Amino acid sequence: MPPLTPPRARRFARPGVYLGIATVLLLISALAIEEARSFEARFHAQRVATVSEKHAQQFEFTESRIMAERLQPVFSELARTDDIGALETRARRDPLIDAIYLWDRDELVFPPPAIEADVSALRREACMRTPAGAGGDAVKVAAAHARCYRSENPQLALFALSESVEMLLDQEQSSVATEHLSSVARLHSRSLTQARQLGLDVRVLAGVQLQAARAMHAAGRSEIAQNWVVDLAKDISRLDGPELDRALDLTNFPIPQDLRAYGGPGPELPDDAEERVRRAHRRRDAWRELDGESIATPNTPGPGEFPRVIVDPLDDPPWLVYVSRLGIGELYGAVQVDQTELVREVLAGARSRHLSIREANGRVLAGSPDELLFEVPFPRLLPHLRVGLSTAAIAGDSASAGTLVRRFGPFAAAICIGLVALGALIRNDRQQELLLERQRDFVARVSHELKTPLAGIRLMAENLEIGAFRDDAQREAFARRIVQEADRLTARVNEVIRAATRPEDAVPAETDVDAMMAELVTAWQPRLQAAGAQLIVELQPCGRVKLMSLLVRDALNNLLDNALKYRKGDVGGRVWLRARRQGRVVIFEVEDDGLGVPTSLRKSIFERFRRVEGGGRGKAGGHGLGLSFVAETARLHGGKVECGDGVAGGAKFILRIRGRG
Repeated sequence: MPPLTPPRARRFARPGVYLGIATVLLLISALAIEEARSFEARFHAQRVATVSEKHAQQFEFTESRIMAERLQPVFSELARTDDIGALETRARRDPLIDAIYLWDRDELVFPPPAIEADVSALRREACMRTPAGAGGDAVKVAAAHARCYRSENPQLALFALSESVEMLLDQEQSSVATEHLSSVARLHSRSLTQARQLGLDVRVLAGVQLQAARAMHAAGRSEIAQNWVVDLAKDISRLDGPELDRALDLTNFPIPQDLRAYGGPGPELPDDAEERVRRAHRRRDAWRELDGESIATPNTPGPGEFPRVIVDPLDDPPWLVYVSRLGIGELYGAVQVDQTELVREVLAGARSRHLSIREANGRVLAGSPDELLFEVPFPRLLPHLRVGLSTAAIAGDSASAGTLVRRFGPFAAAICIGLVALGALIRNDRQQELLLERQRDFVARVSHELKTPLAGIRLMAENLEIGAFRDDAQREAFARRIVQEADRLTARVNEVIRAATRPEDAVPAETDVDAMMAELVTAWQPRLQAAGAQLIVELQPCGRVKLMSLLVRDALNNLLDNALKYRKGDVGGRVWLRARRQGRVVIFEVEDDGLGVPTSLRKSIFERFRRVEGGGRGKAGGHGLGLSFVAETARLHGGKVECGDGVAGGAKFILRIRGRG
């Protein structure tokens, strides 16, 4: 009889199909990436344009607001008022405005020139002559000069006081100097901004106030002297251009040196006073530049128009002056603005932390120091500066990420689904290939095990047919062998049929588990004893449970059969059969001291056609169907089966069966 051969399995591995699917996915991915890049570029450009336009509008609005609310009213009032000094005092209460200027064509008429004392003429006055016999006595000389304090000329009175106090302080007559200062306090205690109204030289008045501070220090009142000098520096910083030109150098010397002598932290002024002095320097520099210069040009804007900007690029920061025709004769007005304050207000009006204002060389004056996305010249207020937008304004834009997700989410989802499907297809094909391989092994084993008894039956039947036996005993032996081989063949056929049946079709029924286990013991104890093995029974009362008794019985038969087949050697061994109940769950255990199951295979052995190969295994045959049947029985009962370590390296199978309700 020719051997049975397994049918040639169709190969499920389809590399061409996989390659085609992968190529399509790669093409889709490439197109999606290219489209994403293109869209990102378009979106980025659109965002930049949108943000630029938005901030340009904000800048334009801020410029218009500052000009309309802060500068144009000053120009308008400058064209109407006769008291420009009072106008300047009011205007400079605005932290943005530093000074006001007025030209009559080419002549600067405001601020007026500073009063400058004629020291030579004042020294020739009679009251300033040194009396005979006074010698170098400062007290006597000062007493003689005191006659000048009553002069109707305030300049002479202040000069005489300055000369007297200086001599007294040099000769350490501070108390006498204080008396002289107190006698004409009405003159030297006035604010420097009142010097012009009093007809005084602002520098002489500031000098007397510094002498008063020295007298306080000499009298032990150093803290008061220090505050007096700081207030004087602030007072100097309030002056207009011509008077600043007379007194501003005092903030370089001797004011810092006096502060240090009076116990201050150093030659520096406090921060607020220092900032005022720096602004005063810019105001003086602007006046020096504009005094005597003609600002009348044909392109100077008229009333209501945006003024012309004059910038000094050499100062740091530069001074800014806005010039406009006033519309009355040849009058031109100008307002000096502090650039630092103006920059702050512009950024505050823009309301964006990503903006910065920078010089042409890139130095950041205010705002974000981050890398710029773009920069443009300032529209009108600060034409010498640049306004920039940092890259963080776009990079941190959540709308960009959200838009990209919404636009390319379907692409990404499709690619992911394709990859998952491809992976599932490959995995399914591999499982199919593995299953077919096992089926081929199964068919080969079945064909071999069917062929062997059939060959024996044929051989012994032919011997019986031709009478090739010596006596009746040999004939009976042949007949008995034929029956045994037929039984073996029937067992293999039944096993294959059982594997092909649907265990789901079994119907649960009320079963006496204790009686079923007694039947198993009765059936298996003789078989194990005949093989030289020992059956150890440990059964607890389980009562009646609704289950598929035939399936459970066959599952336990399979486990006991495996314990018998996979012994160590041909004889001996022990097998434990246990049963107990936990609620609705009945737990069966079959344990042996045989060959055991490797740890790596304790899950896969419950798959169909899977056998544990190796030396000494499977001598009684088998097709890898028994344990899969046990697992299927457990699944149908809502339970499970596990394989663990048995006694002396053997195997232990735990079958949990949940009774039906």
